[in-house]
Amino acid sequence: MTEEPRTRMTKQRAAIVEVLAKGGFRSAQDWHDLLRHDGSPIGLATVYGALQALAESGEVDFVLTDT
Repeated sequence: MTEEPRTRMTKQRAAIVEVLAKGGFRSAQDWHDLLRHDGSPIGLATVYGALQALAESGEVDFVLTDT
């Protein structure tokens, strides 16, 4: 039996997981703003990529809107 490959836990991804634990629904831009406000130098593209990987692994849910 093969196991699903796990996504590497980078420093940036750990920061995202930590801030996600605070709960609530926010856009990727809002999560990015919150991380930056907390002093993280993380880029918006990194936030999008990490959220996509977390969604693909079933660790988070997401909603797509027209905007």
